Amino acid sequence: MKMVEENRRSYRHIIYAVISVACPFIAFGLISLYQEYAHEWFWEVQKKPWPLDDADKNAVVMGAIAMAVEAALAVVVGLIVGTMFAALSLKRKLRFISFGTAALLFNLIPLIPAIALFLWSRNGI
Repeated sequence: MKMVEENRRSYRHIIYAVISVACPFIAFGLISLYQEYAHEWFWEVQKKPWPLDDADKNAVVMGAIAMAVEAALAVVVGLIVGTMFAALSLKRKLRFISFGTAALLFNLIPLIPAIALFLWSRNGI
């Protein structure tokens, strides 16, 4: 018996590329949901019946900075995970112009300033 090999088309590389592009947005959505419940006091500060004093204003500023840092770190983690999925996409189907390449660029271009900032802060550059 002669084995007939079917040319099955696999779209797994496209799925990996779409997941790769979605990772930073998923990370931002999850951190926003987390911050809504974990930092509930932050959203209640402006509902105080009396005027805000300096301590309240300083607490709000420090809370806002902490939330911005949390969001930035979550997006960076999402970009790193997205880069891994883009690499999986390119491993499945390596082409110069493909969804995997676009997903890799989408995830790597925002990471380049973050990597440069990290190296600069370590006196590496």
